[in-house]
Amino acid sequence: MNFADPIWLGVGLLAQVAFSARFLVQWLLSERARRSLLPVHFWFFSVAGAVLLLAYAAHQRDAVIALGQIVGLAIYLRNIELVQRAARGRAIGFLWPWLGLAGLALAAGLLSHEAPVARTAVERAAPLWFALGFLGQTLFTGRFVVQLYASERAQASVNPVQFWYLSLSGSLLLLAYALHTGDAVIILGQSFGLIVYLRNLALIRKQREPDHHGEDFEDEVAALRASEGASEEAPAKPAQPARPR
Repeated sequence: MNFADPIWLGVGLLAQVAFSARFLVQWLLSERARRSLLPVHFWFFSVAGAVLLLAYAAHQRDAVIALGQIVGLAIYLRNIELVQRAARGRAIGFLWPWLGLAGLALAAGLLSHEAPVARTAVERAAPLWFALGFLGQTLFTGRFVVQLYASERAQASVNPVQFWYLSLSGSLLLLAYALHTGDAVIILGQSFGLIVYLRNLALIRKQREPDHHGEDFEDEVAALRASEGASEEAPAKPAQPARPR
């Protein structure tokens, strides 16, 4: 196994704890509702995990993991913006928080030791395994691109079923890449994720509802607003005329 020094190993493990916590909360709420949900807590845990894992990946000089976290962090922050806007009608933009958090994480990881970035990145994996890991990271990050596309169309944070299929396929490839590089942090994170992805797909199959692609998310948007404490009064129904007797 490829272990970092104790401090950075702790950073990487803490990142995986945050990522695992997001899916644990999502899993528990989905089991209670008997359908696959994506609560707002998911995105806050995602931001924390992405910042920590980006710093860890920069320390390890792992370009595959680092690139995925940079893109993912932007999508997580954008989803938080959509959730806040749907619930409160206003939100803080995601661009500057993304640039600031990504910059700090990269700086912390890259300045943690003096190993050359380019040489160390090439030495981590053979070209074939690097390509396999990059493909896995593309699928893994692509799940949030698909999710963000559906959310932008709905103007609220929603989640299509394709998210879970991309999660499963990307996670399998990243697990193989991590086993090759011997990175225990990535191995632990991907192993736990596989269980959650399979369970969510099972819940979606049991639900037996048509796939959503951003066209009809009224129920999800209403649930998000209710969870954020937004109170919306239902329009009064017109009075029905009395029937003659």
